[in-house]
Amino acid sequence: MKNVMKAFLVAAALVGSFLLCETGSEAATIKGTMIEYQKPVIKRISDKQWASMYKGAKLDSPKAIAKKMKKYLMKRKKTFTIATNRSNIDIDAVFNAIGELDDKKTSDDADFVKGGILSLGWSGYINSKGNLISNWKMVYTESAAQVKKVNKSSKSVLKKLGVSKLSDVAKVKAIHDYVVDLVTYDDSLQDHSAYGGLTASKHSTVCQGYALIMYKLLTDAGVPCHYVDGDAGGPHAWNIVKINKKWYYLDATWDDPSDNVVYDYFLIGESRLKNDHKTDKYYKQKYNISSKDLDWVSLLEKSDNPDDESIPIDQTDEDIENGKKALERETKIRELNDTLNEELGIEEETEDNYDTLIKDACKKIFGFIIQNMSDEAFASFDNNDGMRNVFYKDTLGLINEYILNPITEYIDSDEYTDRLFELLLNDFDEESLVNFTEDELAPILEVYMFEDVTNMLYSQTKEYSSFIVKTIVDKLNSMV
Repeated sequence: MKNVMKAFLVAAALVGSFLLCETGSEAATIKGTMIEYQKPVIKRISDKQWASMYKGAKLDSPKAIAKKMKKYLMKRKKTFTIATNRSNIDIDAVFNAIGELDDKKTSDDADFVKGGILSLGWSGYINSKGNLISNWKMVYTESAAQVKKVNKSSKSVLKKLGVSKLSDVAKVKAIHDYVVDLVTYDDSLQDHSAYGGLTASKHSTVCQGYALIMYKLLTDAGVPCHYVDGDAGGPHAWNIVKINKKWYYLDATWDDPSDNVVYDYFLIGESRLKNDHKTDKYYKQKYNISSKDLDWVSLLEKSDNPDDESIPIDQTDEDIENGKKALERETKIRELNDTLNEELGIEEETEDNYDTLIKDACKKIFGFIIQNMSDEAFASFDNNDGMRNVFYKDTLGLINEYILNPITEYIDSDEYTDRLFELLLNDFDEESLVNFTEDELAPILEVYMFEDVTNMLYSQTKEYSSFIVKTIVDKLNSMV
């Protein structure tokens, strides 16, 4: 049975590999989220076959599907089945509905559960009546056990900060400063979770984790907040926060460019954010987001709440100067990122999920180089063609040699097929897998492949990014 199954898996893996290497046309991102998913293959079967496969209730709307799915997501179920009386599922509407199913007794649902999904895939069976059975495979940022630990950390942090007596704007300031001071950006790009940044000893995560932490702490503190997805030179996550009946943007990741806390993206309006962030229109249509920045300093200065006096407003001259220098480098990183597709040979109109992964990894390495070069090298960089050539060509050469080429070789190996087989058997028994055709298995297999390739990319990046950055930084510093 195992040999037959493995032979079948090889054929299905080739379909997935084709998607990976050649097209990516079936890959997508759910609107209003950073969730990567593989568009499904739906097979038509007889009514009798359909009835033998599913005995439960059939759902009839995106909201009903969302309610059912939310129960599985809250428990971090990796696989589950849902049946509907519709011939297809409006996945964007379903996940918007999941974000709106907000139980005020918990901060684990709504945006936190939606933002805690990395990728998904599903395949389905449809009968003559248009009824659909969908089999789902999910990949999460953290486990259910880790969510419980995050909740414990949240209670501890809020008690430590003493936010219960503060005004809303003071709560936001205290939580923002705590998160930016505590959390560091995960250079390996591996951790997307609130757990990694707030609870784990390393206190490190990427933008998704920063935004989830802010959502968790602010929601638990009683401040209206949402997790927001969009584009900021690549897929990015931040927050909107409600103060005095209006919503304002807050990007804790971009307020953490160095060892200093800055406030460049603290309670700002659309007019300023749109210069370098593109918010998904779902949020702009649903929420009354201010066009202007909030004058939070004046609000704190004029607050009649005596407890707000404990919240510092002023920064030292050194903090301000260091923040300006860090912002200059961040601005340069964003400028250089705009040319990255051309350097990588990626056409934006055909960019797929794997292109985005690779581009994101390259962006981070390029960013670390800019952040770590000497002040003299940074000052000379714009007007020195030799330095820019080293920055792009030599860096990409090392990225290919140490990160991308080993992954490509591994994907082409028998070892990788064995690995996929093991991953599938963790969630499905062999008998269930045999019932899938190659076309039916491909979208589910693609999720496993995406997860595994992502982990390999993170692993290689973690192991070699410091070496690559140091090699290029030493070269650039020597050219001044």
